[in-house]
Amino acid sequence: SLYLPTGTVPMFPMVLAAGPLCLRPGEAACALSVGVVIDDQGGIDADDPPLITPSLVRTTRLTYRQVDMLIDPFSFEDLHGTEEDGDTEIDHVEDKQQLLECLRRLQWASDKRLQWRKDGGSLESMSSFELPDMSVQAYPSPDEPDGWAVSIHARERGTASRIVTELMLLANEAIAAFAADRDIPAPFRSQQLFPPSDDELGAAPAGPCRTWEAIRSTSPSTVSAVPAPHDGLGLDAYVQATSPVRRYADLALHRQLKAFLRGDGALPFSAGTGDDDIVRLAREGGGVARQLERSANDYWVREFLRRRAGDPVAVTVLAADRRKRDTYKIFLPELGAIFDFKSSRSLEG
Repeated sequence: SLYLPTGTVPMFPMVLAAGPLCLRPGEAACALSVGVVIDDQGGIDADDPPLITPSLVRTTRLTYRQVDMLIDPFSFEDLHGTEEDGDTEIDHVEDKQQLLECLRRLQWASDKRLQWRKDGGSLESMSSFELPDMSVQAYPSPDEPDGWAVSIHARERGTASRIVTELMLLANEAIAAFAADRDIPAPFRSQQLFPPSDDELGAAPAGPCRTWEAIRSTSPSTVSAVPAPHDGLGLDAYVQATSPVRRYADLALHRQLKAFLRGDGALPFSAGTGDDDIVRLAREGGGVARQLERSANDYWVREFLRRRAGDPVAVTVLAADRRKRDTYKIFLPELGAIFDFKSSRSLEG
């Protein structure tokens, strides 16, 4: 699927993506479930290997806002602003106390996992500050000269977002280990990290500048048939398998895993050089989608700033570009945007 400012282009027709392929609340839906036991440090328990199995699940749908309101109501306004209708409406949940206890356990597991990844040298070990996501929306409007309005805002990450992120990473790590241990061809993702020295890291002010110093110490991630550490995440092996309805490579890996679990004689994908190479599928599909999304976002960010030319805006200079003279990475906290800025004079000092 493509997530563009003008709307989403789904990988599947919506009649399927929002229908039989969707986890419909209150209805039994097909899924691939991953069961994991974590040890005292937060890693996958070596004595209790992950369980991966096709399943039927019945879900209860909650929004990120609702979960943040339940778990951390005192931080809700800082994250989401004014409370809206629906943020506290969970009448569809029969046992609210049981729900809260479940969310607390998930929060405990996500905190444990984050600390475990930090101990493994992840990016978060160098800076705990999280740069916000940038949300860009463009929509038809008769009030604009060109018929299009554009809005951009920074989307902070709360407790609900951290739970989803950490448990998705855990599921993907478990599937990577499962595939590696059984020689199942899979698109393993890895990344090298070249940590800055303590002096270099200490010279960057705590907050967005230090986080950016950590981010630019990473190399581009790679996809191969051989499992290798993903230093940026602090994981020994990693795949992407948690979005089979919106990423084709994830869907291919689901098909691969289910064929193995059924005991099929020949798996649908190889790790060779042919048309059935699952590594090639992951490389090509993800790269094209990211390029299109990046280009669309860049266009609408430029258009948004053009329309606000002359308006004051808060800016944080993250760092000087190491290769281009008088070029800097700047961060706009209000928008969550990061881009290059060429100055006629030095901004260092």
